[in-house]
Amino acid sequence: MIELSRNITFGQFVNNGSSLTRMDPRIKLMSAILLIALVSYVGTYAAFAVCLFGCLAVQWASQLPGSYIWRTFRPIVILLLFIFVFQVLLYSSPTQYTTLIWHWGIFSISQEGILHSASAIVRALFLYYLTALLLFTTSLVDLTDGMEALLSPLQRLGLPVNAFIMVLVIAFKFVPILVGEVERLTKAQAARGVRFDSGNFIRRAMKIGPLLIPLFLSGLRRSELLAMAMEARCYSGGRRGWRRSKRRQLHIERFDVLALIFVIAFCAVAVVVNIFAPF
Repeated sequence: MIELSRNITFGQFVNNGSSLTRMDPRIKLMSAILLIALVSYVGTYAAFAVCLFGCLAVQWASQLPGSYIWRTFRPIVILLLFIFVFQVLLYSSPTQYTTLIWHWGIFSISQEGILHSASAIVRALFLYYLTALLLFTTSLVDLTDGMEALLSPLQRLGLPVNAFIMVLVIAFKFVPILVGEVERLTKAQAARGVRFDSGNFIRRAMKIGPLLIPLFLSGLRRSELLAMAMEARCYSGGRRGWRRSKRRQLHIERFDVLALIFVIAFCAVAVVVNIFAPF
């Protein structure tokens, strides 16, 4: 409980100099969108196996250790198992033909329910992995510049693209900050004699409850300081046609084009496997 920053690594940028880290953020975002759309579309386990090989290739390109990635899944494993159990017990087939394994009242376990729930959990794990890996290999500046470049046509329609992207990126990057704040509060309480590793689940939750008020106050204080800093740097603009200048220009290299072609070809293969695979 005290070493949260070591267990919850979601949203932390790791600049290890890998080829995935050096990619153009626009190509990286387009590739991530294609892979997320692919995982959301496929539904057969053969296609999921193809997606797994693709994730292993991306993992190799990122040069991140597997243990570091596994820490990202720890906070959601229990939640996904809880959702899986309820989906299996409360599964209702759109047809009347189901292979029942166990039935009691409103609860039932069927072969179709297990397969359908497992498919949903696998899809959620893929989506979480792709999002986490994007944040691991992309800095805050690159993520903002890439999203602004991709959504710049909407700016001509009068939509506040810059403000929306900045809010979204700050929300992602606030995750490790809040995790560090929780770790600091728990260490302060542990120094006063509070044991977060003793007692049952209810007692542990009651011990964490008093931390919520200072956590929210600290988050609001950080948000206020961030808003003041952005206003002091004239970020909000205020006149028609205003836009921020860039310190560096984005350039698409040969490796970026090859990576995008590989992702498109991989998505096409996975879709074909999903259509013709029997399971």
